[in-house]
Amino acid sequence: MLPVLIRVEAAADRRLIGPLAVATCEHRAAIFAALAALESDRGLPPVLAALSPESFVEWLLSAPPSEIVTAIHGDVPELPAAVARIGCDPLEDPGDYARLAGLLSGQDSRACLQAQCLLQAAQISSRLLRILDRLRETYLRPGVVSAIRTPEIADRIEQITDFLLQSCSQLTEQDLAQSLEAGALFNVHDWTSRMLLWHGDVLCDLPDDGDFSFLRSARAFGTCAECYGPDLASPSSGKIMNAALGVAAFAEWKHAPVLVELVRMSDGIDAFWICQDLRGPDGAPVSDRLTRDIRTFLSRRGIRSLAVTHRPGLGFDLVERLAHVEPVTLLRVCEAA
Repeated sequence: MLPVLIRVEAAADRRLIGPLAVATCEHRAAIFAALAALESDRGLPPVLAALSPESFVEWLLSAPPSEIVTAIHGDVPELPAAVARIGCDPLEDPGDYARLAGLLSGQDSRACLQAQCLLQAAQISSRLLRILDRLRETYLRPGVVSAIRTPEIADRIEQITDFLLQSCSQLTEQDLAQSLEAGALFNVHDWTSRMLLWHGDVLCDLPDDGDFSFLRSARAFGTCAECYGPDLASPSSGKIMNAALGVAAFAEWKHAPVLVELVRMSDGIDAFWICQDLRGPDGAPVSDRLTRDIRTFLSRRGIRSLAVTHRPGLGFDLVERLAHVEPVTLLRVCEAA
């Protein structure tokens, strides 16, 4: 905005920057709204464009703020008050003033909701305008918008919303909006985990078979947590989050109480599943024989079992005693297989 100030002051041969610096915030905001029109394609209205530079500066410094805003952007009833809440600094983009006027004069449902958020905002900024542009209509609520600090957070909320709606078939945008309005934005990660633990029902894309029953709902995670350990349904463990993201999958072995944890990996070309862990009730270890049997059945499904191995010719006992790697205990299983 400084270049246009210098240009207008030089053309008028009259001080503008100095008086502007000591003007009230409301008057400064109105003058910035007028100067922004000089930088836009639309320019000044004809009646103002016809003024000499000196008269234009005189008018800017003497006219009431509401008169300046109305003369530049038209008779939009709420606009002068909205411009006053911009504060002493101009909006980042001169075009944002026209954007603000357009939102406050819009008639469609989205514009009306955006206008309501603007009118209840403590301060109006270019950042707020970007946030209003990026949020879906359901989230255009003053309580939600006021808690979102940056457009980047708005983008993140939108992305997470799509993810939750995909993972929770019974969840609606209205449910999520009410949750956000109630303060869920304090911690977005925990909010996402809670939604999955309460509503998740599309958490796995692997089919069941005669040997494995995959956990694909929050209820299944909660039931299995009673048997295999509470971390399975704990927000802090991230297990249900990983399942919903497709990073991990969990299944019960149908022939004995064993929980199988899989991890989806890639070599840069193909994606594949590997067996990450087997556990019995309350986290108890699984016998070598049962581990071997389960991994054999997993292999038939194309699910790999990876293990650290060692140089040929060395005994397993020596490696187990001296190596500083995990999980060397899988070596004996792999050899036996």
